[in-house]
Amino acid sequence: MSPTRRLTAPTACRHCGLDRDGHFQRWTTDAGWHTWTMPDQALIKTRMLARRAT
Repeated sequence: MSPTRRLTAPTACRHCGLDRDGHFQRWTTDAGWHTWTMPDQALIKTRMLARRAT
């Protein structure tokens, strides 16, 4: 059995890739403490193409 790879949802947080539900505040080294932030259209497209490729 091959391991499953979890792909980031296209509309997940721009900084950490977590879904909006249950995000609250999170820490990342790039953004520090942040709330859920909508990704820009280019990032959404990149994530959608990655999902299609698998």
